[in-house]
Amino acid sequence: MLKSEIKVENNKSAKPISPPFIFRDPESPKKIFGMAYSLQELAQILPYIPYFSIEYHMYRVEADNTIASDLGLWIRYILGMNELSDTIEETGLTHNGLELKEKLIEIVNSHFLEI
Repeated sequence: MLKSEIKVENNKSAKPISPPFIFRDPESPKKIFGMAYSLQELAQILPYIPYFSIEYHMYRVEADNTIASDLGLWIRYILGMNELSDTIEETGLTHNGLELKEKLIEIVNSHFLEI
């Protein structure tokens, strides 16, 4: 979904939705670094989320040895933004660490913020 489509659809992505996306500590899942109910909130919290939590939610190996992006799935099925989800999932496969975090912030901001 493009920024222009978000405006046309009355900015649906900025409305709170359920469930929120929760960034957890991979070593201690009860520890929460942040949560977002909308793309706007995701853009606001990403700079404060540790890179290792972002990595954890960008590519996890599932029981069937497939790689799943929790964040990509949330953006696809909760926010309904398939193109953004595709971009984020591709980024998770090609970047890691702080570079991944910086690229993710850039991608989310470019979809949310007016240029």
